Amino acid sequence: MTDKKIVVIGAGFGGLAAAALLAKNEYDVTILEKNSKPGGRAMVYQEKGYSFDMGPSWYMMLDAFDRYFAEFKKKTSDFYETIRLDPSYRVFFGKDDFVDIHANVADNYPLFDQLEPDGAQKLKRYLEKSEYQYNLALKNFIYRDYDTLPEIVNKDIFLKGLRLNIYQSFEKYTQSFFTSQKARKLIEYSIAFVGGGPAISPAVYSLLSHADLNLGIWYPVGGMGKIIDSLVLLGKQHGVEFQFNHEAQHIRVEDKQATGVDTTKDFFPADGVLVSADYHHAETQLLDPQYQSYPEKYWGKKVLAPAGFRIFIGLDKKLDLIKHHSLYFNPDWDSYFSEVYGSHTAWPQDPSYYVCCPSKNDPSVAPSGGECFSILVLVAPGLEDTPVIRERYSNKILDHFEQLIGENIRDSIVVKKIFTINDYRATYNAYKGTALGMAHTLRQTAMLRPKHHSKKVTNLYYCGHYTHPGIGVPVTLVSSQLATQKIVDSLK
Repeated sequence: MTDKKIVVIGAGFGGLAAAALLAKNEYDVTILEKNSKPGGRAMVYQEKGYSFDMGPSWYMMLDAFDRYFAEFKKKTSDFYETIRLDPSYRVFFGKDDFVDIHANVADNYPLFDQLEPDGAQKLKRYLEKSEYQYNLALKNFIYRDYDTLPEIVNKDIFLKGLRLNIYQSFEKYTQSFFTSQKARKLIEYSIAFVGGGPAISPAVYSLLSHADLNLGIWYPVGGMGKIIDSLVLLGKQHGVEFQFNHEAQHIRVEDKQATGVDTTKDFFPADGVLVSADYHHAETQLLDPQYQSYPEKYWGKKVLAPAGFRIFIGLDKKLDLIKHHSLYFNPDWDSYFSEVYGSHTAWPQDPSYYVCCPSKNDPSVAPSGGECFSILVLVAPGLEDTPVIRERYSNKILDHFEQLIGENIRDSIVVKKIFTINDYRATYNAYKGTALGMAHTLRQTAMLRPKHHSKKVTNLYYCGHYTHPGIGVPVTLVSSQLATQKIVDSLK
């Protein structure tokens, strides 16, 4: 082991993944976490035998997980079991109006033929392009960083960007393939999971359709918390020291060098600091003004990804109509996205929402005969959040959900927990209560996202969903790998 000490702030996916990699490279690594347990936004909530993933629940892009664990000469199967979901998910357009998206992509062709003329052929052409974009991005963009001018002003990168349709909106791109609103919704919905909207995000994110419809939707048995457990175990195996209930208060800097981190309990000296906590919070609250690469005025100009209104529910009965993953798409798609990403200050009146019910495939997350599920509504960050508002909005969503599935659930509730804007602020120091960070717009993609390396402090680094490649667990793992490589290169 080297005598170099690295302090990692935040024990979410990014921080845990980077800490294990740094320890593998023989650094003395300490990870500081403000909460009492690891996971960050992917923490697990348990009550009365019900177990809920509080953050990500959509497991896809398995190649990113395989590539990460391969760094340790391990496989995901060394830590947890993975199963493929079929159907991948169910989509509700309204009461008694729903469709299933199947694991075998060919089984979805008849559905698209029903939605519009030559729908199957259109889907095939679209997915051929999506697969090309996915492979091109994986090879040329995702696993590389953009810090130097030659990396940014690069003819080859520019031309490949054209092939990725990075300069066209996702909405315009899907309209060039499909005329049916339902067909376009089935293609466009995935952008919401990575903090974007069809009208504001570049068409490069159509690559998600390949990951979804061709590569499939999977599930780590036991929930996403099992992946967190595996990262913690990897860290411990390589000597990472974990300090929970230690909230970072200040990053000390002398002569543009970070010397350590003050927490609510102690001071931790460091030869390098890696932040995987909320980027805005770290820049504006943990650093003195002269060392902030991105001061408050920078963040005020950025488009934030949505906040989340989440309801976690444990039932003492089973539900018939929903699947492991179910989505409701509201009729006025464009209006809803404008409420989430526009200058609105009101809670959406007719929102789309996502329902995750892992007990459909995993009996370990709920008592026998019970159902464990959560409802996620994406809302604008920074909305007023009070106990009265959240209870009223919860009843509104549950009224709609009961009507949608034609079944009463309130009489069977054993566990209910609401987690929304103020909770994201308090638990994760999330800027304006955003659940996802910075939105994926053309001006906030790749080299235009906040950097992995501080511009003002030579040994201060960042990883996580604010940085390149962006939002989502698979690419957060990539971010941790990119940040780790920067640290290793600079501290040699």
